[in-house]
Amino acid sequence: MGESSVFLTRILDVLLDGGDQIAFAHRGRSMTYRETFDTLRRLHATLQSEGIVPGQLVAITGGNAPETILLQFASQLLGARVVHINEGRSDLLELLEVDHVLTTDPEGPLVTSRVARAARRDEETPLPRSIETMFSGDGTNLVCYRDVYEEMARTTQPNTDGPQRVLLIAPLSHPIGNRLTCKALLAGDTVVLHERATGTGSFAAANLAGEA
Repeated sequence: MGESSVFLTRILDVLLDGGDQIAFAHRGRSMTYRETFDTLRRLHATLQSEGIVPGQLVAITGGNAPETILLQFASQLLGARVVHINEGRSDLLELLEVDHVLTTDPEGPLVTSRVARAARRDEETPLPRSIETMFSGDGTNLVCYRDVYEEMARTTQPNTDGPQRVLLIAPLSHPIGNRLTCKALLAGDTVVLHERATGTGSFAAANLAGEA
């Protein structure tokens, strides 16, 4: 376990142990930490059955919904690299030669595979030693994070005053919104997802001052 990603290990622990505390509030619905863990487990099984394997590049599209960040976690648990693609940047899918496209758009399929589906393996994929999360920026520039999430997992602890409500007005496809959401979950807080969070210029208004 010492060689496994600290971030993924912590995320699994906090989701599993969070119980009935609310993890997400979105569009009039709420998800407890227990429900979030169960959703992550189902998405993980689905992506595994679709042939996502270690080393592949997975693109995630869609709006601010709990499933967006959970697709990220599920892909990374399978050892895949993740890139969040902003709306209108579908050109990057070909440019980056992604292996699979995942979406939270209810009108589209959850997974669009661009490579032949790998044979399903019955054995569990071990937790990777690290994760890679990328974000599409202006032009063809990408923002890539590796150690940032690992360090966040080592240093983030529950708030001494108990769980906080964090209003996220930055998209999950933006580095700031993504990091703030992960940090809030690691602290056992409730992430309130703003429905109209779009673009890359928004920031998160929350109890988590100092993130930029």
